[in-house]
Amino acid sequence: MIESLENSKIKFLLKLKLSKYRRSEQKFICEGAHLVQEARNAGLLIEAYSLEDKEGYIQVSVPVMKKLCNTNTVVSEIGLCKMKENTKITDKILILDGIQDPGNMGSLMRSACAFGFKTLFIGTGSVDIFNDKVIRSSQGAIFKLNYQFGDISEFLNKITHKVYTTNVLEGIPLKKIKAEDKVAVILGNEGNGVSKELQALGLDAIYIPMQNTESLNVAIAGSIIMYELSK
Repeated sequence: MIESLENSKIKFLLKLKLSKYRRSEQKFICEGAHLVQEARNAGLLIEAYSLEDKEGYIQVSVPVMKKLCNTNTVVSEIGLCKMKENTKITDKILILDGIQDPGNMGSLMRSACAFGFKTLFIGTGSVDIFNDKVIRSSQGAIFKLNYQFGDISEFLNKITHKVYTTNVLEGIPLKKIKAEDKVAVILGNEGNGVSKELQALGLDAIYIPMQNTESLNVAIAGSIIMYELSK
């Protein structure tokens, strides 16, 4: 059993709480038995740590596990995972332009996974998808998607998909969008929407007709759009 916070493995895991170390090491932590199993199923689990003495796990003490956890409730298991290296571009792409709330990011991942948008392109200014809150919100979807990162405008020049932006006030009503074999949807920042630079590209915009409200949470709106475009 590991009981010391000075143990080299524990010190390494603690460093991964910082984004810069996650990126440099290409590794991250997931918390909880469900996520550890999802990581194992995806072939991305490097090591697993548990409060219990059981096969396939490194046992740690409660104080050590408490230090490793990012939640107030101490979980029974955590996993050390490797970041997936996959540049495959699928027929349906979700492009995220400055999504900053971890809960929204995780929820969008779950919906993307559910509705076949298996490639995520994460633009500059978005929250780190390997943030612990994002991982928990994704409920395992983080292990089932392909990721690319960078400048959205440059990425758009590389793909042949029909691309839609979103606009809460005008554009094409969602129900009137024709089915496309290859489609990409851009979702913008929670407060400002899709950036002016991307709006200036003249892409077709989608909006969701609503009653008695001006806008929806981006995770809800994105989920509705992906569901409709997956039919």
